[in-house]
Amino acid sequence: MLKAFGEGSRMLSSRTLAVNPARTIYLHSGKRVQGLKKNPEDVFKTHNGAVYGPSHENLQYVKAFLQDKYSISDDLALQVLTHKSFGNGIKPYNEKLAALGSKLVSLFFLKYATNQPTTNETAINGKNMDCIGMPLTKSLSERAPMAFLAQQNNLNKVMFWKSYNHDLSFGRSGELKVSAQMVYALVGAVAFSHGKVVAEQFIQDRFVNATPSLDGIASKLLEENIRSDKI
Repeated sequence: MLKAFGEGSRMLSSRTLAVNPARTIYLHSGKRVQGLKKNPEDVFKTHNGAVYGPSHENLQYVKAFLQDKYSISDDLALQVLTHKSFGNGIKPYNEKLAALGSKLVSLFFLKYATNQPTTNETAINGKNMDCIGMPLTKSLSERAPMAFLAQQNNLNKVMFWKSYNHDLSFGRSGELKVSAQMVYALVGAVAFSHGKVVAEQFIQDRFVNATPSLDGIASKLLEENIRSDKI
């Protein structure tokens, strides 16, 4: 009898191990709850509902700004719009493209400023070196004008990033900084796709010759800062 019980136990044990119950995994949506697995669809969605991906809705503003002349691949355009803060940095983000673009922007506007017509007696070969380091010259490649250029061209209408509070102002929420980085990354992406010469043409066409122009935006911001300092 004991032997039979032992054999029965082994049979029961083997049958139990053969059972493969279906696993149910709960994916939580909404605010984070400790211990619950977050739904991936929520992780890769912006605060205003844009779903990550190279869709027409996501890329339309960047493509319109670039036009055919300076077009880049959809995957690269999506990377331009993606900040490291989005989705825990899992998706390709724009940090290195922005570093490249920032250097090109700084170099371009330094040459742009020194090449302006001048009657300055200290000019060297017709180039006004005295303007280097002046507030307006420095501001042309700074974050704020880039961010407002993005805003006025709807470039930051869809960006994949995360703020600790999206309800704060343009500056305090971090949107200004992220928008500027996106513009630098856009220049970097054009340089990566077409080379430095075409990237400089892109800055000339879409930043300098645009309406409003980047130097117009920079001048306005500089005047506002000077007025606020006097108050």
